Amino acid sequence: MKKDEEKILSYISDRLGSGRNILEMSKGINQKYGNSYYPNIYNAIKKLEKKGIIDIEREGNNKLISINIKNPLSFYYLSEIESIRNQRTTIRKEILDGLSALPQTFDILSMCSLDTKKHLKLNRLELLFLIRQDKDIDRLTSSLIKMETDYGIKIDPIILTPESFIKIMKSEELDMLKDLILDREILYNSDGFWGLIRQSGIGSRYKLFGMLPYDIPRSELAYNYSRLGYRLNEELKPADRISAELTIFSMSINKEIRIRYGAIIILHKNIENINLAYLYYLYKRYDKLSAFKGILLSLDNLTDLKGDTKLAYYITLIREAPEAYDQKMIKRYIKLYD
Repeated sequence: MKKDEEKILSYISDRLGSGRNILEMSKGINQKYGNSYYPNIYNAIKKLEKKGIIDIEREGNNKLISINIKNPLSFYYLSEIESIRNQRTTIRKEILDGLSALPQTFDILSMCSLDTKKHLKLNRLELLFLIRQDKDIDRLTSSLIKMETDYGIKIDPIILTPESFIKIMKSEELDMLKDLILDREILYNSDGFWGLIRQSGIGSRYKLFGMLPYDIPRSELAYNYSRLGYRLNEELKPADRISAELTIFSMSINKEIRIRYGAIIILHKNIENINLAYLYYLYKRYDKLSAFKGILLSLDNLTDLKGDTKLAYYITLIREAPEAYDQKMIKRYIKLYD
């Protein structure tokens, strides 16, 4: 594979197989992968098109570049790109060896490191696990906590079944995962990852979240907690839909007590639809597990949630002391918003 072809396919791969027009691609490639002249990019694209590796689709005056997902040879080229990335990874060998051993114990479809360089500077790893069986999530989470101790690094895991991953990626809601997935290293089974992308039709033509959970404007947060069943006396304006998990987390770190307690109400009202493994990731990523444990203990004290074993698992898993919440106030809020 020639250098310009490698840069083109790396760029398109970053965007989950969906490119832009040649001029935009040329600018993006220069920013991320080093100098490449427009004529060279153009010629390399035409050669890849002749091989059937990429498609060029007209949209108005634009010619949009994308991977030809119907051609099996395309996935061979994408696997080559992932191999090249892995050779350049900055993750320590002993950590990679430990991660590589996990599929021997757990039924993992694929494993990716997200935004690797940025997070390694903070001595952290953001890891996405696509795991075939939901029942393995708990054991895998516990194994990763042990790895943190063994290797002296923080591991923030996003553990999803393929169905949960597809739901998040194809939803119109804003979510951090959609930002993170565009800068990844596939550490295990790139064919499994790309097969899922192909079969489900996941692309990157969505709006990025593009901020920290702390920075969600009050008006956007209000719109989202209102649509999830928690309404305060405030004027609402239409805003972007943000995932329930991200909304709950952002509410729970808010300085205003009504909003902070509202996170518990929303979790209570939507418990059957909330991905607790993903919510755990958010609290762990921002070092707020004590708040999460306090919320879960508060919910566990409610009679109608006593049988939820997932709550009990995360309460036991989290070592931090729980943040205290006023139980009488929570029950009063629940009656108010039931």
